[in-house]
Amino acid sequence: MIRMFVNTDAVTTDWSIGRKVLSAFCETDERLIPEYLYQWETRIGEFETVEQCEDSWAWIARSRIKGSLLEFPIGLGWRRKKTVRYQAEIKHSQTSVLGRWHGGGLSVYAAPHKAVDWLPIFRRVCNALTPTFGLLHYFTPIEDTGRPGTAEGYFSGGIIPSKGMPERISNIGWATFFGGEFAKDVKAEQIAEAGFAIEKVSDGYLARITDNINDVADNYPHFSKQRAELKKLFPDDFFLVKDEPIFP
Repeated sequence: MIRMFVNTDAVTTDWSIGRKVLSAFCETDERLIPEYLYQWETRIGEFETVEQCEDSWAWIARSRIKGSLLEFPIGLGWRRKKTVRYQAEIKHSQTSVLGRWHGGGLSVYAAPHKAVDWLPIFRRVCNALTPTFGLLHYFTPIEDTGRPGTAEGYFSGGIIPSKGMPERISNIGWATFFGGEFAKDVKAEQIAEAGFAIEKVSDGYLARITDNINDVADNYPHFSKQRAELKKLFPDDFFLVKDEPIFP
């Protein structure tokens, strides 16, 4: 499965961000134009235009708990079943009842399709959301086995662990965006000199391991070897997953 995770501390409820995110899917490849809109698991209608989604992008829900009225934004989801099957959902950044700011993010799950290039969409989404971290990866059975709470589980879920451990990235994917505090540890010139694709995007860096995301499935041993080489260009404690799989 192709998965894209983009985590951000930006105010995602702003429709200017929503317009950019949805436009990334609609304008990059017509095969990725959404068909249906969702809030949680409830289908709320068919997708027609980007502007149609303004009112539902950050619909405000209200709940009364112990006499206090709480308001919180519900994220918008969109799905497609024709040609390219995928589902995407924005989880909005918001302030908790304790007054703490919690970042939001976009998650995408897609069936592999040889002819679809997800990189331009990932790049545009990173520009729109100003992420702290982003991941675009082709998960095959050899990697998609991590249990919840493990480094491998964090990787397959696009999670940055923060409870009881330093805030470190679990692993690097086929394409990874390093923003926020992570960007300062990216040695862009050294990475480029080593032959890896890296570019400045928004306030961070987008790095790729190979030219084609299908390389992960078509030749995993080569991809794994290249990833190990790229990880050597980061600080020793930068990634939670230390060892690459060993092949005979």
